Amino acid sequence: MKIIRGLNYFFVVALGFFAVMFAIDRFGNRSAQAPADTVLYTEEYCKDIIGYHSYIPLEIKMVDGKIAEINILDNDETPRFMRKVTDESLVEKFYGLTPAEAMVIEVDAVSGATFSSNAIIQSVKRRMEIYNDTVNPSPWTWQLMGIICCAVVLGFLSFLKKRS
Repeated sequence: MKIIRGLNYFFVVALGFFAVMFAIDRFGNRSAQAPADTVLYTEEYCKDIIGYHSYIPLEIKMVDGKIAEINILDNDETPRFMRKVTDESLVEKFYGLTPAEAMVIEVDAVSGATFSSNAIIQSVKRRMEIYNDTVNPSPWTWQLMGIICCAVVLGFLSFLKKRS
């Protein structure tokens, strides 16, 4: 009986291991291809990033996995400060960058519109982080899922063995 129980555990662990390896090979090791043209919005993800008056919604257009255009949408910021941001070409500093590059680039705030420009920079970086996580999922996610599945199955087998 102990040999059969041991074989059951071995089978479950081996099955879990192969499931994890399959998941990593299928999902984790490949760089998922985003659609050629993707439009991202920051409103849902960045409402807590406040400029001078409120959050600044952005529209980020991605082409071939790089930032092609950033549009500042209607907001409650002072128009004079927003003109400074656009005149200084703040958002253009992100053009041509991949999400990973945009997350780490150091962009200086526009003098005289510091709060607004910092909010825009932080919003772009956060949205790129979220986008990057969805396009390039971590293989650790799949490994963790496999470990949890193995633990659940082993627990279920132990429960069945105790009942019999």
